[in-house]
Amino acid sequence: MTEAQAVDAWSGSPISWEDLRTAVVGNNGVYRIDMAVLREIGGYGRLGTNVRQILSRKLAGVGLGHLPAELPSYQDKQVLLYQYGTPAAEIVEALSEGATDGAEAALLRLNSSQDLAKVRDASIKAVELLSILSERCKDCMGPLH
Repeated sequence: MTEAQAVDAWSGSPISWEDLRTAVVGNNGVYRIDMAVLREIGGYGRLGTNVRQILSRKLAGVGLGHLPAELPSYQDKQVLLYQYGTPAAEIVEALSEGATDGAEAALLRLNSSQDLAKVRDASIKAVELLSILSERCKDCMGPLH
């Protein structure tokens, strides 16, 4: 099934649990959705306590977590879905665990990955600058290395 088939042609919303999972995965593991859509996917009329618990279990069953931790009871409220096993899930779990070794490790990985991205970007810019300078200084003292 293509991503286009995984959503309702009229509303652009997923129409089944698997379609919802496809939408989350296709959006880099994070997806915001109205509670009304979750209610419709589940086939329920009202968002009572039991229905919200069932929806939460259904989401977990297709590998998705949600924020807030307790699903809202109003259909016009939105929730943020995230795919289990992703960096986003690690951060959500770290924040909900409090000051634990797992939380510390996840947050350190997040900071390290940002630092690595900065180093990578700086390295790319340095190579570009070296290339520009080499082109401009072809007839200068010698090639830049």
